[in-house]
Amino acid sequence: MTLNRRWKTVFALLLLAVAAVALTGCNADRYDESGKKIIPAAKLADYLGKPGVVLVDMQTAEDYAAGHVTGAVNITQDDIVIDVPVKNMLTSKNKIQKLLSASGITPEDTLVVYDDNKMNAARFFWTMLMYGNQNVLVVDGGLSAIRDAGIAMTADVPAVTPTDYVAADKDTRWLATAEDVLAQVNEPDKNTVLLDVRTDAEYQADGKIPSSLMWDFANLFYKDGTFKDVQTTRITFVDMGIRPEKNLILYCQTSMRAAPVFLRLYDAGYRNLKIYDGAYLEWSQNPNYPKDIPTGTVAPSQKDAS
Repeated sequence: MTLNRRWKTVFALLLLAVAAVALTGCNADRYDESGKKIIPAAKLADYLGKPGVVLVDMQTAEDYAAGHVTGAVNITQDDIVIDVPVKNMLTSKNKIQKLLSASGITPEDTLVVYDDNKMNAARFFWTMLMYGNQNVLVVDGGLSAIRDAGIAMTADVPAVTPTDYVAADKDTRWLATAEDVLAQVNEPDKNTVLLDVRTDAEYQADGKIPSSLMWDFANLFYKDGTFKDVQTTRITFVDMGIRPEKNLILYCQTSMRAAPVFLRLYDAGYRNLKIYDGAYLEWSQNPNYPKDIPTGTVAPSQKDAS
């Protein structure tokens, strides 16, 4: 190789190195701790009967009575929401304290929670986060995955020793109000994204909050009902232009479907997350709030308020 060709080769390699560094710098998304809050059903056995661990079953009371994991206490969706001013709003600090105390839970316990509808356990996770408790793990795939893992069910109700649970004050970093959303609609912040996780059919029937992106929460899951993995989730949201540095406000019809999206993103290292708790139900009932209505929309259809 001649001296001239050698220097050309060195120069080309340097250019490639500089380009690689620049590209890496442009895409160096800052994810927080990830992969810690959603656990495989097969790992549930590691927590059963362990001191300082409370298993929470979020089926209805009737389904819980028919069968649940041994030792699990029952906390239902109705226990953690109130229907004022609209359906499925975050319940009060006082109610949470009474509920957790009656369930024998302390702030130091690790709470391992599962459901049978892909929403309740995630909603419990967000509720606990709102009141300062980060010691919550969600079983991936819920009750179906637990049964598939061969974990035994029982109808026996465990003995519970009541506690005196003291919750932290509401942590509003995870909560968006109607006023916050209206401010984003009226004066858009390029670093904030409104994400509507209802179906496109719901949008076609009844509209959405202006400037919202539509993304069906069902896209979170594999066919077996488990969450898509961290890397797949990150790629999906980056492709949508939603990087972890952006502020993301999630909503659906009554905020229940927004909860698993919040959980999946939190577990994937996103932290600039909020749930608009009043959701589209609250928004659409206020005549002073604008709505993005598709052309040719007919009368609204009946929807599952979730």
